Amino acid sequence: MAASGSVKLVMQLLGLSQEQSFSDRFTLANVPTLKVMDYRQQAVADTEETLDIGSLTNIDCIVIKAITNDMTVDPSFDTTYREGIVILEGEFAMFSPAGTVKIKNQDSAEQATYEYFIIGR
Repeated sequence: MAASGSVKLVMQLLGLSQEQSFSDRFTLANVPTLKVMDYRQQAVADTEETLDIGSLTNIDCIVIKAITNDMTVDPSFDTTYREGIVILEGEFAMFSPAGTVKIKNQDSAEQATYEYFIIGR
């Protein structure tokens, strides 16, 4: 049986005396063979740091959640940090990066705590 990769996102909206569910599903172009999961706190406030991707060389998908404090992500860092994605405390983002991934807190006085899951090859 050949391996395959698919991602399914499910969101529930509760409130206003009703429940609504939204889901999305897509298939990855490549078969993922490795994963990285981690829970980290930013080492130094107001300083971008590279997301640790372990032994992955090709990344298909990253899901990152801001546990404490708001954070920003540069999904295609080259020489200058550019805030590409804003993740508010308690929220998450899912994306496919276009290069080195850097993270940074959004408020200069705070260090972001975050968890992430990466799949790739």
